[in-house]
Amino acid sequence: MNSPSRSILPALKWLFVIIILYFVAHAMKRQFEQFDWRHAHFRPFPLALAAVCLTLIYAARTISFRLLLRGYSRLGHFPPPGWKEMAVVAWVPQLAKYVPGQVASIVGAVGFLRKFGVGAVVGLNVVLVMDGLAVLTGVITGSPLLFWQPVKTLLPYGWILCIIIIAAGVTLMVPGVYGRAINFVLIKTKRAPLQSMPPMANYIGPVLLGFMQWILAGLAIWFTALSVCTVPFHHLWIFTAIGAIGYTAGYLSPLPGGLLVRDAIFQGTLTYVIGTPAALVVITVRLVQTMVEVLMAAWGMIILRRIESASDNERR
Repeated sequence: MNSPSRSILPALKWLFVIIILYFVAHAMKRQFEQFDWRHAHFRPFPLALAAVCLTLIYAARTISFRLLLRGYSRLGHFPPPGWKEMAVVAWVPQLAKYVPGQVASIVGAVGFLRKFGVGAVVGLNVVLVMDGLAVLTGVITGSPLLFWQPVKTLLPYGWILCIIIIAAGVTLMVPGVYGRAINFVLIKTKRAPLQSMPPMANYIGPVLLGFMQWILAGLAIWFTALSVCTVPFHHLWIFTAIGAIGYTAGYLSPLPGGLLVRDAIFQGTLTYVIGTPAALVVITVRLVQTMVEVLMAAWGMIILRRIESASDNERR
């Protein structure tokens, strides 16, 4: 006979999913209302490639989680979850970023890791290392924007700041330095510090994949722009830098899904590159990304359901 708690938990899980989907739908509705879609004309192939790039980011995220967990499993002598479990952890909690506060996705990822046999402390370590690397690689990838002429007009000596940012970012990514930096922030915010950092062999992969995710994000924006206007390929580095800065700023903001913050950065910078189609590109990128996030989260929920069914069958 099932206990009341075992009966309530699945209902609470789906209630949480419904709440997240409400915030996603609300965010998409706001974007639709801000543009007259009657004047929108798209080339489908570049738009499809943009969706592919955004989907590949999920693959890179899954591999990063797996590499970090393998490192921690060697330190703690526990078997790392399999690829199916990693897909659930990497895909499903991403939707929770549409809940105000930007904390629900972290809690969700840690919760799934606990469900798959990873302790809360190790799970929080992995998630914080992942998120911290995303921010660091994003800032470094976006810093070359300081060499861009519109920015140089405002900051003539911005190239010095760019060199400082890259040097500081690379230094911070050294595992020992990175661990101390995260612990300093955690202690200041009255949270438990990281217990350890993963071995270098399992750390360098997520770092490189972090940079790859920003390149894919830049490609997604570039392909989206290409679907509505002509964009030279040599501008790709600008799109990559804009994407890195916009997404990172949106992640650091407390607003759900980085709304307004990310969009304002994209709008302000892309206008210098492609002119008036920038507004259409900003909204379309948001729409395509949200659709990819919903589909990947749904796929992750299907995988989770199969994992739970297989586990129930084994217990019978």
